[in-house]
Amino acid sequence: MHNLDFDNMTIDQLTVALKLDQEERELLESIENDEWVSVPNVEEEIKRFQSYAKNQLARQKIEVKISMEDTTRIYDLANQFGQSVSSLAEDIIHRYLKGELVEK
Repeated sequence: MHNLDFDNMTIDQLTVALKLDQEERELLESIENDEWVSVPNVEEEIKRFQSYAKNQLARQKIEVKISMEDTTRIYDLANQFGQSVSSLAEDIIHRYLKGELVEK
């Protein structure tokens, strides 16, 4: 395996060596042209974006209390369909919200 000297390669050479697509090449050119500026308060910005990520993850989690009888039925159905319980529950909720499942 060859040790490549990335510091002395042209953008064209890097594009080929790293198999960059057009978007990646444009990003590399932007970096090489010093179009990026570091924010003065990096630690604060990191914390801010970590907070955004945590809030987004929290929005994606829903806890539901289900009776033991329904839990058993869900596990049985998941096994029958070869799915995990969470995948089956997600599928049921998704289909219900799309109007594919309706109450009797």
